[in-house]
Amino acid sequence: MSIAALPDADLRLVGVPHPLPVLDCSEVNFQRTGLPEKDRQRPRQARRIVMACMGVWGLRDLADDTALLLSELVSNAVVHGAGEAVRVRLFLTEEYVCLEVRGGGSGVPRVQAADHLDENGRGLFLVDAMADAWGVTEKGACVWCVVGWDAQQAEGST
Repeated sequence: MSIAALPDADLRLVGVPHPLPVLDCSEVNFQRTGLPEKDRQRPRQARRIVMACMGVWGLRDLADDTALLLSELVSNAVVHGAGEAVRVRLFLTEEYVCLEVRGGGSGVPRVQAADHLDENGRGLFLVDAMADAWGVTEKGACVWCVVGWDAQQAEGST
């Protein structure tokens, strides 16, 4: 489900109860190096971080999907963003895993129709298809998505 752009000052998630009680949060800032080969490693590093968080949170069943979602958002921020850093925040709430990426871009990302021979351009299409909700702040400063989970999915739940 695609969500309309939100004002930058209002990061509440449309259709998702908010404020959601945050059970845990992880944050990382990837500094831009200006070296393309090094900056291209950021999505892989983000995947490792979200995989570790999913393990700590007992949500290994969601690890692959959330890793793909986050790597797509980070890839977009690295390629299309600007500024010194890409900021990633992961939130665990009672109902959702929330992924938030700020890349310093000035444009609003949109789902694009990629040709079957295109090597790029499918990132937000995947996010739109896989996430329970996603959105962009009005000026494109932040792209976020959420994946739902319930206590029965968590490892060690009774």
